[in-house]
Amino acid sequence: METTDGGPLANNVSSLWQIVLNYTLSAPVYFDQVVQQWWVNGAAVGPLTNGIGSICCAQATNPILPGWSYYNSGFSVALPAGVQTNWRQIYATPYTLVENGGIDPSTANGFAFGLHFTLAPNIEAAVSASAFGEFPTFAPGSWIEIYGTNLAGSTQSWTSADFSGVIGPTEIGGTSGTSVTIGGQPAYVDFISPLQVNVQVPGGVAPGSQPLVVTVGGNASQPLTTTVNATQPGLLAPANFKIGDTQYVVAQFADGTYVLPTGSISGLSSHPAEPGDEIVIYGIGFGSVDPNIPPGQLVEQLNTLVAPFTISFGGVQATMVPYEGLAPDFMGLYQFNVVVPDVAAGDAVPLTFTLNGVSGTQTLAIAIGS
Repeated sequence: METTDGGPLANNVSSLWQIVLNYTLSAPVYFDQVVQQWWVNGAAVGPLTNGIGSICCAQATNPILPGWSYYNSGFSVALPAGVQTNWRQIYATPYTLVENGGIDPSTANGFAFGLHFTLAPNIEAAVSASAFGEFPTFAPGSWIEIYGTNLAGSTQSWTSADFSGVIGPTEIGGTSGTSVTIGGQPAYVDFISPLQVNVQVPGGVAPGSQPLVVTVGGNASQPLTTTVNATQPGLLAPANFKIGDTQYVVAQFADGTYVLPTGSISGLSSHPAEPGDEIVIYGIGFGSVDPNIPPGQLVEQLNTLVAPFTISFGGVQATMVPYEGLAPDFMGLYQFNVVVPDVAAGDAVPLTFTLNGVSGTQTLAIAIGS
């Protein structure tokens, strides 16, 4: 605000200004800064001193209003989206502020203030990473995908520098990083972006309803209520392995090529498996292994899945060969080495599994040649 005739705004005024403001927020935010600034003919004036030295909170530059100001005089408060009423700027005693700021009250003819908000992280959903989010529930040690807005200030994945020994990081992104808690326990953060965060669920989370909270730069989201099961088994089948209406399981040969119909996905080296081939299939959420390897820890030793596990191709049970457990050199990823049984060829042979005698609920397929 400024005077219309260019005359002094604050001269001989000693009463407290009562500035009241209503505003509407389109998204949840943190209200974290207030900036106050004096003008002469539309330009910020300074330096702001009391004749002895710089006074509290006076800065030559700030990211809200260019030029000298009283900056960082706000506070950190979480606000929901919607109408905010009766916000008051009570720290504006014109004559005292001008006089203590070293500004000639006879020339100061404008005053401005700005409010600064930081967008709060907002969670919309959290799903198991198996089968491209087929399950809205998950298990301790599982990988999950969290979707929402303002979940990170950058896009990045963890690097070796983020690890403490063989233990994965619980926050990445630097000073304004992203962290996640589930049931109050820190999760292991693998990937962050403004719209998606991938984490491994901590091991001590009890089954049942548990709050999930994303914190970005010290600002926490509202908790999302999630459901944790003791196990939530699922074979991996990402979106790029979907051909038409068919979702294919992630399966590989020993040389790293994929088990898919020949030429089905451009640029991907793949071909169907044949009866007698040994292939590797991956999944998450299959429960305990022996010896125990807790979530967050890089797998450095061979281990065995504790619960009985079977896998079938077109209704014919496969032979499990030497390995079924957490995959070495990974975190939270299960590996199943199987021999393809004698089954009729097809581009989309149904693939099913049981864990501890209970059938999995996924509908997946695998390509089998003759």
